[in-house]
Order: sequence, then structure tokens, then C-alpha cells
Amino acid sequence: MAEKKDPRTGSRSPTCSRAQRRGRALIVLHIRPPKIMGALERSMVQHPINLLSLAASVRAAGHQPVVWDFEVEPFSETIVRARAAALQPGLVGVTGMTANIKVGAKILGWIKDAVPGVFAVVGGPHGSALPEETLREFPEFDAVVVGEGELTWTELAGRLTRGESLAGTFGLAWRDRDRVVVEPRRELIRDLDVLPLPARDLIDLNLYKGASSPGLDATLHRSTEIFSSRGCPQDCIFCAAKVTFGRAIRFRSAAHVLAEVDECMTKFGYRHFTMEDDTFTYRPTRLEELCRGLRERGVSWDCDTRVNIVTREMLQMMKDSGCRKVAFGVESGSPRILKEIRKDIDVEQIKRAFAAAHEVGLITTAFFIIGGHPSETAEDLEASVRLMREIDPDLMAAAIAVPFPGTELEQIMSEKGLIASRQWEKYTHIHSVPCWRTENFGPEELVSLQNRIFRRFFFRPHFVLKTFKKALSWHGARYYGRSLWQIIRYLFIEGRN
Repeated sequence: MAEKKDPRTGSRSPTCSRAQRRGRALIVLHIRPPKIMGALERSMVQHPINLLSLAASVRAAGHQPVVWDFEVEPFSETIVRARAAALQPGLVGVTGMTANIKVGAKILGWIKDAVPGVFAVVGGPHGSALPEETLREFPEFDAVVVGEGELTWTELAGRLTRGESLAGTFGLAWRDRDRVVVEPRRELIRDLDVLPLPARDLIDLNLYKGASSPGLDATLHRSTEIFSSRGCPQDCIFCAAKVTFGRAIRFRSAAHVLAEVDECMTKFGYRHFTMEDDTFTYRPTRLEELCRGLRERGVSWDCDTRVNIVTREMLQMMKDSGCRKVAFGVESGSPRILKEIRKDIDVEQIKRAFAAAHEVGLITTAFFIIGGHPSETAEDLEASVRLMREIDPDLMAAAIAVPFPGTELEQIMSEKGLIASRQWEKYTHIHSVPCWRTENFGPEELVSLQNRIFRRFFFRPHFVLKTFKKALSWHGARYYGRSLWQIIRYLFIEGRN
């Protein structure tokens, strides 16, 4: 890696000698590292839409993007080194969730050994929350893209290609020899319609075998994901999304979203779409436009949203336009905990939303959290179990709350001395024994509570009978039989790190 001195600041920032030497477009490599996955996750790996959006942006700027997805592609040190040596990228970025930040650093270390002079970057929520700490902890990273990535990533590629200093690149943290420079955060993109559509042509779509949303049979739903907005206006203490996208919600226009639907249908043959927005129904007028367009195209879809921004009429409109499933973040059945985590919903709203979704015939998913506030008690958790049974969702997920860097939950638990260590690989919702505790439960107790809640929900007679009725067709028997086996493997066979 060469260095160039900035005449204005005196700082020495790295330049991409490979790009300058070639005098042509930069090969920009985007990587999703592997993560801990049980049988359930392996059956429904989603497309890396975040990387595909970054790749589309640098391609529009004239560079040559490449995407490696090690959640579906063969992975080993030998494979990474050989592929990197053959590709010879000038810039490489890895998406860094907290749980896989260590393996992301290993991957970039291998690539830097194989390709001297390559510039290595990490993006995502972990580095966005801890930019300086991440660079000091992991010498494999040359820089961190902080927050929303497209504009910063494209500017970085251009600066490296032209041999310019990195000083003044908003949204970037980078090394200036022994010191770390954290530039001001870049302003969020106000008009998301200016972004090119995700570059799905850069991945082998045949590697993604399952439906991307639980409860939908992969053999019947060839599906992909769409982000039609960014940000969430809520302020839940456990959520790390605002670290990257802030609390201001920004919408793509209905026309822009439907253009992506059209491309996915005509170029890639997709007929089902998982809308990955945190609050898909937040703007009713836009929702009406989208429902009208989706109905005209004859596709199916599903979404996530909040219980306090849906009505029965809205859910009926969604059902009529092809919506198959809706997922709600419930988090807790305890009014006290809902208030403590600042969920800004109440139990009656939860009950009404699920009742309405059942009435119109939508598949429902309820997301619950164990330890969403460190003061949660056994009585609070029992209230959650009672609510699960009353709202009777078709699917339920109970995650152990993770004190992700940058969240208020992490701040509260740190101040109370509840986090024993920062073993980043343990920062998962369902596959690890936590390296933290709550005020009332130790790490092993949290795991035991999680498993017990799963068993009490999925193995109760009512749920078994309801699921058996759905399995009375050939497709139903295959799907629900496979799903049952995956649940059994998770609860009784697969271990935890």
C-alpha cells in the first residue's frame, strides 16, 4: 500500500497503487462473511441486498464490482486466498455484523497477504458504532465505512483510483500511520430513488435455495428481498438499526419500488417478494400505491410492520394484493417491559393486530425478546408466554436480547456491570451462550428460558393440531415435516458457542 501526503493537513493516507498502476477501473470486491447458522437459517438464506446495492453504486461510477457470499459459497482460508490471488482486487470490503466481525477481519487479512497493496474496509453496524475501536482492535482493516455506505464507498473507490488523499471523506474512519482519523458522518441520502437497483446479476441466484421468509414454502415461492425504505422512527433501546440509518424514515417512491419488482420478475423470474422494511405500512398512501401495483402484477409478498400502524381494512387490502404473511415485533407481553424498552405499543394493540390479521387470512409471525430490559423477571416472561398463546401466531421467534454496541441497552448493561466480556462471536440471538447476564438471569439461565419458551409454544397440542391440518397436502407435508425437523435439531441437537 502506497502513501500520499495531503498538502493541506500533512496527513499521510494510503492510495491504491494497483488502481493507479493499471490506469483503469478499480476491481471492487464485496464480501459477506459466513455466520453461525443452524439448519433453520441454512434453509432460508437471504440475498445480500446491502452489498448488491453498494456494488450497483460503484458500477454506476465506472468500477468493476464483484460479490462473494460465504453464507452460500464454499469457504476456507485456502479458497479465499486462491480466489483473491486470481481476482487481484484493488479495493475490498466486508460487511461486519458484531457476531462475525472477527471472521471478517480474518478474511481481509488473508486477502491482504494474497494481494499486496489491496485496500481493505469494513462496513456495517459494528464498525459504525465503534469506528476507532474497530480499527485499533483489528489491524486487518484499513478503514471503516460509518453509517449508510453507497456514497462513501463510491467516493472512496474514486479517491483510491485517482491517488487522492482520504482526508475529508465524510463517513470514513481511516488510518494515518499510527493514528486513527474519524471523519464527520456523511449526511443520509434523502432521495433513495437516486440509487441504482441492487446488482442481483453479480451473485449466483441458484445458490439461494429456500424461501427468505419462514412460513412460506420455498418450493412454491421463488423469492427475493426488497428494501422500500430506510430507517425507523421508533427508539427501542435494543435496536442497532438506528446506528446505521438513524431514526428518520426515508421512503423510496412506489414507482421506484415497482420498477425493482418488474426487473426481478423479467430478468430473474421472481414471483414473491419479502419487504424488509422495519415498518412497511408506515405511510398508508404509499402502501395503497404499492398494493395496487403488486396486485396488477399478480405476485405474492410478505412484510414486517408494527401493531400500532395497521388496521383491519389495511390488512385486507394487503391480502387482496397478494400479501401472504405479516410479521410483528411484539417483544413482550408485560406492559412494564414494553414501557421500559420504549416499544411504544400496548398489549391491547398487539391483540387487535393479530386478531385482524387472522380474520383476513394472513400468516402471522410474532417476534419476542428475552432480556429486552435487564430488569425482566420470571413473571414478565410468563406474561409473554400467556400473550403468545392468546394471539396464536402461526410462527414465533423468541430471541435473547443482545447488547449490541451503540444501543442504549448496551449502555445500561455496561453501567450495571452485566457484560462479562466482549466476545463478539457470542453476540447472536439464538446460537450462543451469552457473555452477559441480566439482573435476574445468568447466561445459562437465559438459554434455558429461551429453549423452554420454544418448547412450550411449538409442542403445545393446539399448535401441533393446527400445523397438522396445514400438512395434509404433499407440499404441506414436505414443508412442515422439514420445519419440524429443523426445530428439533435446534432445540435438542445443535450446540451453542
